[in-house]
Amino acid sequence: MANQVKKYGFVIDPRRCIDCRACLVACRAENNVPLDNTRIWVYDQGVVGEFPNLTQQFVPYNCMHCDNPPCVAACPSQATYKRKADGIVVIDQDACIGCGLCLPACPYHVRFVNTQTGKADKCDACVQRVAQGEAPACVATCIGGSRLFGDLNDPLSEVSIALAQAKTIKQLPAVGVDTGPNLYYINDPVDEQQLAVTAPHMPASEAIYQKLIIPGILAAVGTMFLGQAVAFAKQLRKGESEYDE
Repeated sequence: MANQVKKYGFVIDPRRCIDCRACLVACRAENNVPLDNTRIWVYDQGVVGEFPNLTQQFVPYNCMHCDNPPCVAACPSQATYKRKADGIVVIDQDACIGCGLCLPACPYHVRFVNTQTGKADKCDACVQRVAQGEAPACVATCIGGSRLFGDLNDPLSEVSIALAQAKTIKQLPAVGVDTGPNLYYINDPVDEQQLAVTAPHMPASEAIYQKLIIPGILAAVGTMFLGQAVAFAKQLRKGESEYDE
C-alpha cells in the first residue's frame, strides 16, 4: 500500500558483531554525544559453548523504540513521544525540562541525562539521517553487518528479509510491562539476564541525579504549588472578610 504507515525497527545478529566499537564512535560523532555518555552499547556476554568449541559473544544494544513506551507516559512535558509516521521514539530537546522522570520509567535503561545539556537523551535512530533516506550511523558503520535498520512493515526491507530468514528470533522482555520492543535479535541465543534489562549499569552521575536532583525538583515543584495554594486561601479569606464587613 502506498499510504502504509512505516514502522521502523532494528534487527541485530550477534554472531556478526566483533566488538570493534565503530558503531559507538559513529553514533557519538553523528549525534554530538558527550564522552561520558553513550546512546548505544555493545555488551560482552563472555565465552559461549563447551571446550573446544568456544566462541565469545558480543551483543549490540540500544533503545527498543517500543510500541508502548513507558517513557512517553512518564514525561510531564510531553517532550518524549512516538512519531506517528514511522514509530521512532524521540525527545524534543526544546520541550524537555530535564526532570529525569523518564529515566527510571524505561525498563531497558537506555536513557541518560546528557552532561552537556542537562536534558534527557537516548538513541533516536539518527532521525536526521533517516529523513535523507540513510541508515542510522551505527548501522552504516557496522562492518560485520550485525546491526540492521528498516521498515518492519515492508516485506522487502532488509530487516523484514532478515527476520524471515532467521533461524531464531528473540525480543527482550520487560518485567511487568508489555512494551512491544522493535528490536529483534536473530540467529543467536541472547541471555537477557546479562543485559541491562535486569542488571543495568548506572553511571555515578546518573545515580546522583536520580537520588538527589530529581527528588529536589519534585520537592521544589510541590513547594511552589503549596505556596500558591496558601496565598490563594489567604486572598479568599480576605475577600470573605471584606464582604462580611
